Amino acid sequence: MPFSPQPALTRASAHRRPWPASLAPTCALAALLLTGSSRLGDASAARMPPSAPSAPQPRGTLHEEILRLLDSPEALPREADWARLGPEALSELLGFARNPQAPEAQRSRAVAAMAVVAHPEASLRLQELLRSSGNPASVRAAATLALGRRAGLEAIPLLTPLLSDSSEQVRATAALTLGRVGGAEVRKALEERLPLEESLAVREAIQQGLSFLEP
Repeated sequence: MPFSPQPALTRASAHRRPWPASLAPTCALAALLLTGSSRLGDASAARMPPSAPSAPQPRGTLHEEILRLLDSPEALPREADWARLGPEALSELLGFARNPQAPEAQRSRAVAAMAVVAHPEASLRLQELLRSSGNPASVRAAATLALGRRAGLEAIPLLTPLLSDSSEQVRATAALTLGRVGGAEVRKALEERLPLEESLAVREAIQQGLSFLEP
């Protein structure tokens, strides 16, 4: 099905063009979560059993360790760092993610960490963050990326409706994330959305998402 009268962007040209300032945080977070795998969900934390820490940690110690990880220069949240904290880390991360007084960057990194935290309900909590219209667009965008990384193909029906979200940042993030998840269903959704999208920045994100897919 023809999907756009716009000229197609090559993968190289998509990377060369600067992103608008409004989407720069999205692109930084996309690089953080999408680097390192051609398909999201290949080693999904959602498929791992919860890992308990070797010994119970006092709440203050757990809180301090999570703060340290959130402030770490390590760009990509690693399962090994978060699994050792056990499932209790999820409630702490939710506390950061939902705190309107916390810096948005810290809230977004907390949401990103939920992609790998060892708790079976993390995907449900990410969906709640996505549905909450009171959250900043950056937090909802982070939840989009984290859910795609955690759930892989299972996230497609949850992320596809976000291509028509009211937030430009969320729409762009959904396009990038779906492109990394991959599959014929994703290609169809992106191709159908492209001619309807009015934002140039989001159209470029859709084109980049399509460039991630197999020919």
